[in-house]
Formats: sequence, C-alpha cells, structure tokens
Amino acid sequence: MFKLKLTALGHPNPESFNCEDEKEYRSVVLWLEDQKIRHYKIEEREGLRNIDGDNWKEAYDIYQRDLVSPATEGQPNEQLNWLLSYAVRLEYADNVDKYKNAKIEQPKQAAPNVVSTNPLDNLDFSSPAFKAGVERVSALTGVGPHPDPKYRLAAIAKILKTSPHIDVAKTEANIIQQPADVLKLLFVQDLRDLQTKINEALVAVQAVTADPRTDTKLGRVGR
Repeated sequence: MFKLKLTALGHPNPESFNCEDEKEYRSVVLWLEDQKIRHYKIEEREGLRNIDGDNWKEAYDIYQRDLVSPATEGQPNEQLNWLLSYAVRLEYADNVDKYKNAKIEQPKQAAPNVVSTNPLDNLDFSSPAFKAGVERVSALTGVGPHPDPKYRLAAIAKILKTSPHIDVAKTEANIIQQPADVLKLLFVQDLRDLQTKINEALVAVQAVTADPRTDTKLGRVGR
C-alpha cells in the first residue's frame, strides 16, 4: 500500500519500509514533513524530529489535527496512508507541467505465434460464397438484412441457442414447396432405380444401332 506512493515521492528506501516498525514509521513521517508537506516552520518540527522521545506520539497527534486529517482517529497505517496521499497531491500541484503529460510505459511482450487448426478461422467473411450462405440461413431463421454478414451470423447464433428448431414462416411459396420436397425424399430411391433402367435401355439401343451388320429396315441382324 505504501511502496508505490513512497516511490512516487522519491523516498530513498521504499522497498524496505516496514510500517510495523515504530522507528521507521516515525522517520517516514518526519521525512514527509521535511521534504514534501512542509506545513510547519523548521523550528516548529522539533516534536516530530525527536523520533526517540516519549512525547513524539503527542506531537504526531497534534500534527494530524493541524493538517485536518480525516484519519486522526484511525489506525497508524490509515493515518500514514492519508499523509502519503496528501504529500503526493502537493507534489503534483508543485510540478503540474512535469506530470500532466507523463505516460505509463507498459512492458513489451512478444506476441505468441498461435497456429490455429480451426477451419472457421480461415473463412473469408467478405467472399460472395460466405455472404450467400449467410443470406440463405438468414431467410430460414427470419433474420433481417444487415450490410455486415457477420452481424447477421451472430444474430442467427443467438436464435439457435434459444430455439434450435426453427419454425419457418409459412408463406404461399413454401407451403407448396415443402410437400414437394417431402415427396422427393420419400421416392428418391424409386427415381434412382427408374433412372438406372432408362440408362440401361439407352445403352442397349445404342449397342444395336451401332452394329454395322444391323439393317433396321429388315428388323433383323445380318444378311
């Protein structure tokens, strides 16, 4: 709690300061008054300067009241924390031009080279195929138009999370189309068998008509 403020104020030993050590505590209070706060005249600081004296605590309590500290009745660490904050404010007020443009330098970290195996990471969101696919799915889920297909895709994802089985709006077109699609699915095997037989018949006819010995006028093969 104290390290950063002591460092900002330029204290010689912010790392090793121990708030629980009474002598160090008193030394820091005196240092703040001598170097940063300077509320008293030099000759008025005698009570704080006598850090080994029995009357130091009394002088410190008076000092807190003279500064109108809100932590006067608080714990020693609360009182010192307020003193440090007050000293930081004074330091900033004395050097506004120096600190107003100060920037925090963030440590540079090398960006990890992540190789993704997810095919979705390689999608071209601006490609016509992607836009056309989003358009078709949007029509099924009832998502309205938007210039950016990624926003429409995000909306579709939200809809599917709450209602994974979409009820397609019944329009005149799909009322007719849906039964036709069902019939196609039911009889697709029959259609394939029929197509196979037709293909076989065509092959047989082609074999006959391609034979040079065939005389179709006579209705028989050969002479």
